[in-house]
Amino acid sequence: MTPFLYCIPLLLVPLPDLFAQSGDPLNPISWKMHVIDDTSLGADGAKLADVNGDGFPDMVSGWEEGGVSGLYINPGKKAGDWTYVEVSSPDVEDAFAVDLDGDGFMDLVTLSEGKHQRVTIHWAPADGEAYFQSDQWISQDIPVTVGMTRWMFGRSIDVDGNQGVDLIVGSKDPNGRLGWLEAPENPRDMADWKYHPISGAGWIMSIETLDMDGDDIWDILVTDRYGDMRGLRWLKNPGDSAHQPEGWENHYIGLRDGEPMFFGMTSPQVFNGDGLPMVIVPDLPNGWALFYQEDGSWNRKNIAYPSFSGRRGKSVAVADIDEDGILDFVASFEGAEERSGVLAVTAFQSDYPKFIDISGLPGIKYDFVVLLDMDGDGDLDVLTCEETGGDGSKRGLGIIWYENPLR
Repeated sequence: MTPFLYCIPLLLVPLPDLFAQSGDPLNPISWKMHVIDDTSLGADGAKLADVNGDGFPDMVSGWEEGGVSGLYINPGKKAGDWTYVEVSSPDVEDAFAVDLDGDGFMDLVTLSEGKHQRVTIHWAPADGEAYFQSDQWISQDIPVTVGMTRWMFGRSIDVDGNQGVDLIVGSKDPNGRLGWLEAPENPRDMADWKYHPISGAGWIMSIETLDMDGDDIWDILVTDRYGDMRGLRWLKNPGDSAHQPEGWENHYIGLRDGEPMFFGMTSPQVFNGDGLPMVIVPDLPNGWALFYQEDGSWNRKNIAYPSFSGRRGKSVAVADIDEDGILDFVASFEGAEERSGVLAVTAFQSDYPKFIDISGLPGIKYDFVVLLDMDGDGDLDVLTCEETGGDGSKRGLGIIWYENPLR
């Protein structure tokens, strides 16, 4: 689809302050910001998991310069502070929770770049009270990953149907790669974890698993930021041949000449009923690229960043944040000095998307955005991390959330 330009529409009916026109935001007051934690340095992403089974999503976040990762417990209906347990993780770039040994207690997995370069499993104590004591956790590196490459992003899934949950892991150059770690019969036998290559890579930014070709087998969808294999692409799961790197067929969707960052997706079948999502990718300095299937082919639509946003798009999350029955997306930015680092785009499938300034001017470099009801009032709020202070240090705003003013 040919890109087209956007202009400010003539509004025939008044709109509430929650909305904004294309180009500049109408809402003069930013959403209220709440701090979950700002005690360390370089808050770098957040992933959710209900680790205590109370129905409220808890959160894991790594602090890259602080060299720790925290598991934060959602206070739920009680409200109040998010208590947390912390583990050591030098140069951490990604962190998430998963029960790898099947004892009913979620462990933590951290991926490190920098000089540390390894995937580490932090084994949780199988005890409800000890779970919140940092000195009761046992941290062990997966030996095959140590010094191999700068690990950037991971997901947990049972790849081969054997011996429990495996790990899909991606990295960046030098030796950039996408592969999976096969869990042994006893996951705590660290030397028995095996690495299987899937694809070369320049800089893996995002990894998601979903069925891309309708064969009822999940595949891998990634954004690769640099190098000869850059772009939004997916790898076909070869099923029984998953242990063989040549079995994973690579399929490009787009952005071969761009710089794709953390993508967001609609749920399958929400967009056009074909079982595939719409994928929205920030092309770092160039605007958002929207990819969707139509008549068996991937089409693209472009949306330019508004004038008040940060200069470099970072992350996207898709949902109906204003409850009008139409999908919106929330986006984060880096390069947001004296600009908005978090904003929403409502009615993004229309000819005239509208913009909401969420963060205002504080903050410079934001990471993932996650949409969930943080305060129990029934609307979707925005959870994210911000890692760079106004003085250029890594003492940014920390792990924060913005309160949706809808209710």
